[in-house]
Amino acid sequence: MNGNKYTNIIVCYGDADRDILTKQIKMFRERYHSKVVIVIESENDISLLNEHGELFEETMDRADGVSFLDDVVNYCKMHHLAENETIIMAEISETETLTGLGFEVKSPGAMAESYKKALEMLGNMIKPRG
Repeated sequence: MNGNKYTNIIVCYGDADRDILTKQIKMFRERYHSKVVIVIESENDISLLNEHGELFEETMDRADGVSFLDDVVNYCKMHHLAENETIIMAEISETETLTGLGFEVKSPGAMAESYKKALEMLGNMIKPRG
């Protein structure tokens, strides 16, 4: 293990811009050789998995009556994913607890918005001058 926070990415898309976030995850995967796990919570997640199956190495199904925190911790233990090498992209209330365990937690919505802004800035920088 190399201590890289992006070695493992667990993503729960929620209401985030799926196209932008998927591009960003592809970039992370290519750059850091990440293992990407998609959390299946809706039909939209299944559709995304069907469309971009090559991006996701595994799926994580949610257990009924189990908190997101417990699902993630149990998944990581079962699959031997080190907390300090795993980033969780999800809108969750247990952020402090997960970061206390060594995970990095990022909001997928905020990540997508940040990526959009970066693309807009880059687009403005490379526009031909009239």
